[in-house]
Amino acid sequence: MAGLPDFALPPVVEVACGVRFRKIPELSGIRLAPLYEMWKSDLPTLEEQPTLPSTEATLGPRIRIDLPSLRETRYWFLSEDGKDLVQLQPDRLIVNWRGRGDGADYPRFGHILQSLSQRAGQLSDFIEGSFRAKLEFLHVELSYINTLHVNGPDPWDLQDIFHTWPDFARHHLGRPANSQIAFDFPITSATTGSDFFLRVSIEPGVVGNATPGTFLTMTAQGKPAQTSLDGAMDSIKEAHDHLVRSFEEITTESAHERWGKRS
Repeated sequence: MAGLPDFALPPVVEVACGVRFRKIPELSGIRLAPLYEMWKSDLPTLEEQPTLPSTEATLGPRIRIDLPSLRETRYWFLSEDGKDLVQLQPDRLIVNWRGRGDGADYPRFGHILQSLSQRAGQLSDFIEGSFRAKLEFLHVELSYINTLHVNGPDPWDLQDIFHTWPDFARHHLGRPANSQIAFDFPITSATTGSDFFLRVSIEPGVVGNATPGTFLTMTAQGKPAQTSLDGAMDSIKEAHDHLVRSFEEITTESAHERWGKRS
């Protein structure tokens, strides 16, 4: 998709770009020492976390309880400033960028995708050389978390940000204390494969030092058409295009001006 919109100061505060692969049980503990040696120059801090669920979200409403595995570990490889994070567990690799909130330091999607591709390639070589196994990419996911409304000296109304947002000024109870809504858009193409969709959610949360705010989270995910690394990266590229176009289409021109739209 040509001519994607671009913003000088996007409201993005975090990006997560990841892949799920067929489980490699050996990816744990001391066996990861060679991989840490490879990554520690720019990711020197290593932390242990509970694993993420090994199932994916699906279109439509669902009720499900996901319990992390008590026998497996998710490893965080962190940069010194904490902005760059690589998460690894026996069936998942995720690259995160975490910003300070004004979008000025966002390194752009190309950098994040390149980082994921590089780490996935290194992981694939490591697994093949150490465990004689081959990575098969089963699922991809790209998420953008954006800060849209923070209580402060210059607060926004959501109707100033989103097209067709209700104007509650005349409601007899006044404005709602918080707002939450979600949309699922199916994505169908030869690149993205099956069960692919974009989820757009608007919900309350807290920013920084526990300041109430509203967040726009956009997540594109699904099965790639091909299980190779190139196939997974192609699916993520197309998912990104749909995500960025949707961001522009659901938000107003006045919001675009504040975020410094350049194209």
